Amino acid sequence: MTEREQVVNRQLRALDDAHRLGQITRGEYRARRRRALETLHDPSAVVTARKALVPPTATTTPRARTAQRHAADDTSAAGRQALTSLLAMRPAARRGAILAIVLGVFLIVALAYWALRG
Repeated sequence: MTEREQVVNRQLRALDDAHRLGQITRGEYRARRRRALETLHDPSAVVTARKALVPPTATTTPRARTAQRHAADDTSAAGRQALTSLLAMRPAARRGAILAIVLGVFLIVALAYWALRG
């Protein structure tokens, strides 16, 4: 591990402790963590097949990064986005199958009641 990585690890540990103890907010924690990790990125490094994962700063424009940071800080928008994506992932066929099972059970109970009553 290089000296630069050791320094970043110490910074991240201190940052983690501050967040866990409630001294900083989640948004501030994320922003400071992002800045600490960005210092590890070497812009002169050549991207090869072995180094296919590049930090998000290398693939987005500054304007898009700013918009992402503002969206990440807004917890209500992030919560709505997470809920929307979870609801979108549910297959519609499962809903139809559940409805068919519930109707089938209802019909069986109704027929059993009718047969035992009469």
